[in-house]
Amino acid sequence: MNEFEELVEKAIETIPEEFEPYMENLVFIVEESSPQGLMGLYHGAGALHAGQGFPDRITLYKASHERATTNMRELVEEIQRTILHEVGHHFGMEEEELPY
Repeated sequence: MNEFEELVEKAIETIPEEFEPYMENLVFIVEESSPQGLMGLYHGAGALHAGQGFPDRITLYKASHERATTNMRELVEEIQRTILHEVGHHFGMEEEELPY
């Protein structure tokens, strides 16, 4: 596991425990880059429809995070922000409802 993946794992661990039952069918994936320059992408049916096929996915794009930050503190914060943003989509929130 590389350093970026370790930071993602640590950020995932900060998600409150009460959400865990709704995230059992959710996987986190790290990819090197996004052709669209995205930080992250949620793909799935949502927490209310879990278990109806393939797992939902949140993909985090390493290169986008590294380009957007200048130091380790900023990188950690951006990873956490991206995960919270994409988990919000998993729970059915639209872009304008998300905190970031």
